Amino acid sequence: MRKHFTKFLALTTVAVTAAVFTGCSSEDEPFADFESKMEVENPVSRAVVQGDSTIITFDDFESTMMAMPTSYGANYYGNTGSYAQVKQIKDPSGIFESLINVIGGSTAFYNGGLALSKWNYRSNPGNGANITGSGTGDWWYSYNNQMSVYNTTSTDGANVNAGHSGNNFAVVYGYQDFYNSQWMAKPSFSFIRKKTLKGLWFCNSSYTYGVIMKGNQFGASGVATPLSKQVDGNGNYIGYFQVELECYNENGELLATYVQTLADYRNGKKQDPVTTWTYWPINQANVKTVKLNFSGSDTGDYGLNTPAYICLDDITIE
Repeated sequence: MRKHFTKFLALTTVAVTAAVFTGCSSEDEPFADFESKMEVENPVSRAVVQGDSTIITFDDFESTMMAMPTSYGANYYGNTGSYAQVKQIKDPSGIFESLINVIGGSTAFYNGGLALSKWNYRSNPGNGANITGSGTGDWWYSYNNQMSVYNTTSTDGANVNAGHSGNNFAVVYGYQDFYNSQWMAKPSFSFIRKKTLKGLWFCNSSYTYGVIMKGNQFGASGVATPLSKQVDGNGNYIGYFQVELECYNENGELLATYVQTLADYRNGKKQDPVTTWTYWPINQANVKTVKLNFSGSDTGDYGLNTPAYICLDDITIE
């Protein structure tokens, strides 16, 4: 059965109406066909309550957009079994869209993008879960579990109610720096027209959380270091990891960049990565496109060793 796609949550102290949307971004104008349709075919396309705010919850999107068949999300790289490749997560009402990056003619999650997910493995579930290698080693904090959120308020491995509200959330992957600009672009999403981005909720992915805390062998230099133990030649603690959120207007001009530290052990700090959904206030007007990037202290010859992921939910716009 086709799911109902729209679900808005009004920002008010009283319970109100609902309507939902999913996301993507492009240098083109992907919403050209939706602008007029939204006004004519879906007149109640916003909750006009206390500032006309809309919350993009990622719930009730088409099931074909979900990362499947496991928490690796193979269908975001190509067709796999009965699952067609996902190249975009997109609300048919046209509010919000996100496209998987295309580089060198190839569309795949390794180029950077947003994926729709419900997974929340925070430990090895065992081979009984029918996931190859899931009972051994550091499976839960490897790329094989890249679509899981590390949300300790949900039941580990239940894969329900893992989002900030409801089951679903978005997994963001990708970054761009001096090393990788030829084979990766920043993940991004766009709105149908310029909006005020009020804020959003974020949580670490299991992959990122595990590597920050434990390190692993998947780093570009051979080993990713636990950030709490990373020191310079003088024995000073230097470990940190952060995400940068860039807001662009309708002309593609950068309006502002917002930085959220995801782990920080510099100068005696002990900021471990978050393990529950946390609100990030933005309050930036005239936003058409949002791009995300990551940076950190643990880098090798080919860039970041810390996995460049973050999970997002309940993006609020006006």
